[in-house]
Amino acid sequence: MLGSAAQNVVALSDSVFLYHLSEGDFAAIGFVGVFYLIIAAIGYGFSKGGQIMIARRMGEQTYGEVGHTFYAMLYFELALAVVMFLFMHYGCYYFFQFFVDSPTIFSKSLEYLSYRSWGVFFSYTGVAIIALYTGVARTTFIIVDTAILAIVNIVLNYGLIFGEWGLPAMGIGGAGLASTIAEVVAFVVFFVYILFDKKARSYRLFHLPKVDFSIIRQIYKLSSPIVAQAIVGLGSWFVFFGIVENLGERPLAITNLIRMVYLLLSIPTWGFSSGVNTMVSNFIGAQKRQAVLPIIIKTAKICTLTTLLFAIPVIFFPQAILYPLL
Repeated sequence: MLGSAAQNVVALSDSVFLYHLSEGDFAAIGFVGVFYLIIAAIGYGFSKGGQIMIARRMGEQTYGEVGHTFYAMLYFELALAVVMFLFMHYGCYYFFQFFVDSPTIFSKSLEYLSYRSWGVFFSYTGVAIIALYTGVARTTFIIVDTAILAIVNIVLNYGLIFGEWGLPAMGIGGAGLASTIAEVVAFVVFFVYILFDKKARSYRLFHLPKVDFSIIRQIYKLSSPIVAQAIVGLGSWFVFFGIVENLGERPLAITNLIRMVYLLLSIPTWGFSSGVNTMVSNFIGAQKRQAVLPIIIKTAKICTLTTLLFAIPVIFFPQAILYPLL
């Protein structure tokens, strides 16, 4: 659950610290934060196709094909990361002009992306690794790695945003840099874990295969609906933030506060959806299709109940929940 919502955790951390810096920075991170979540969701969505295929290989007990599928997914994610990086560096200046009126929001959004865009390579590599270990149903270390990501991000956010511990006070740029460094650290930690993983050899993770376009096409076909859903869902938030931005920094800041609550409430949904992807594909690979529908129904019920546990306190006691965060 936590691994699937890693970008939500990072976005929440950035927003909470910038809330205490200034209204302008908090408003700007609301706008540009949603934009970067779309970028992250595209990579996450395409990793779901790889996760489904890896789970299918596990169900078929063709463990040697796991690594082959993983590397096809990884190659695709890295190629996509290059495209997204170039767009953020050279296209966002013109793209944001269609949505932003405030010079402050515009400049701060670009400042954030100037540091945050470098993290897309590690973000996309990270979701590929998470898809691998979710696909083989070994998610314990994902929790550890996500915790490391969150802790490093929180510590560096405090230092780089406010200029503590001898670090420069970089404001919203510091939030972008802190998030990127946190993703680099999380990637390095997971890479070291893979090196010492005894089962990595059975998955053939240490054999670097050539690019297999047939597997990449399968991943693309499986993932495209998931990516489209993410773009429509988060894209509507981005357009909404662009409309609210025209009303001023205060309305945008208030809207960002609501988005933070929404991100918190969406964490169970992201986690359960990732888990059910693996379980369904694994059972199909094991020729147990009759178990698929009961699994989906049970997961939907658990997800609904868990989301209600998060949502009900926020709905009825909003001040008690929000004040500790802010």
